[in-house]
Amino acid sequence: MVLTVSFLSACANLPSIPTSSTTENTGSNSQPNSQPNLIAEAEEKPESLKPFLEQLALRHHIPLADLQNAFQDAKTIPSVKKLVLPPPPGFQKNWKVYRSRFIEPRRFAAGQQFWKKHQDFIQKTSDKTGIPGEIIVSIIGVETIYGRNMGSFSVRDTLLTLGFSYPETPNKKTRETLFKNQLEDLVLLCWKENSKAVAFKKCLTQSGSYAGAIGLPQFMPGSILRFAVDGDQDGKIDLRNSPEDAIASVANFLKEHGWVNGEPVYFDLKDDDDAPVSAKQLADGAPVAKLQLGDLVTKNIIDKTELPDDTPSLIVDLPSPGNDGGTEVRYVVGLRNFIAVCEYNRSFFYAQSVAEFAEVLRGEMPINETSAKKKNKPTKKSKPKNKTKKKPATQAT
Repeated sequence: MVLTVSFLSACANLPSIPTSSTTENTGSNSQPNSQPNLIAEAEEKPESLKPFLEQLALRHHIPLADLQNAFQDAKTIPSVKKLVLPPPPGFQKNWKVYRSRFIEPRRFAAGQQFWKKHQDFIQKTSDKTGIPGEIIVSIIGVETIYGRNMGSFSVRDTLLTLGFSYPETPNKKTRETLFKNQLEDLVLLCWKENSKAVAFKKCLTQSGSYAGAIGLPQFMPGSILRFAVDGDQDGKIDLRNSPEDAIASVANFLKEHGWVNGEPVYFDLKDDDDAPVSAKQLADGAPVAKLQLGDLVTKNIIDKTELPDDTPSLIVDLPSPGNDGGTEVRYVVGLRNFIAVCEYNRSFFYAQSVAEFAEVLRGEMPINETSAKKKNKPTKKSKPKNKTKKKPATQAT
């Protein structure tokens, strides 16, 4: 396997696709923008697919005839090419609208129901991995509304399209390489699952997102191979039909990507007019914890916490269009667990939505609050606080 997982983690790390000048989409919830030239393209099978399959057969000792049969009716999907195009010039990101799409009453109600139904297994998984239950529930909710929206594209044909016919963008070659690797991972995953012709092809052509992500947690094939877990212990990993597998796999992914037990995902800025000004100077948009928490306290960006001063951190910027035609930005301080969620989907908007939806599920933040201030609760290093020790909101008395 030659895939660099950091580029395509659990969900596909793709540009967000705007549906209007004020929205930003990710994952299988994305809607097409208007590109008639791509819609008019005829579906086709790339000529370079044949040597690719020959290489797979040699590398992994899979009979070439079986591969050729499984890809006999493979084709590119023009609408997928349209969906991965970068936003148009002048597109303005909108944190408030993005948040409202993922933190809303329908998803909240579904999250409460999901948590209540699987609370024992979620608690067991949380105790085992250190990942709070509300974070696990939040991610599955943000990704697919607990399985209601797992995508309708053939994963085989999606990865074929993006691996062999990616749109003409500056990163075309890099992206094609990544998706070819994901297609290879899909072949290995499905061959391992069942090499019989009908079952093998059915696995390849299962439905997924426009980027090839699969199941309740929207894992890419490579992440299924590397991080998915047989949560229900039935001898197979089924992220589409087994909530236990999905729950355990999300937790394992975050644990393997650096989740720190007992550490918050983010802190709000200090309630001071100068704090956003100082934060702006340190915000560089990179999902890398280059700063130290103690320095941010010294600069009066956040209040003092009980975390060590050398705790890695970063400034997260969340812009929205301002009423005066400009841009208004909300800043928060992301910690190592913010970075872990970014490994799932490399978007500040995504990670902050996951964190805040988790708080909403906990009853710690209202659904429609876009800039709620919460106190930076101290987290004692000696006794990490696992929020999943509490009952979910639906169980509160």
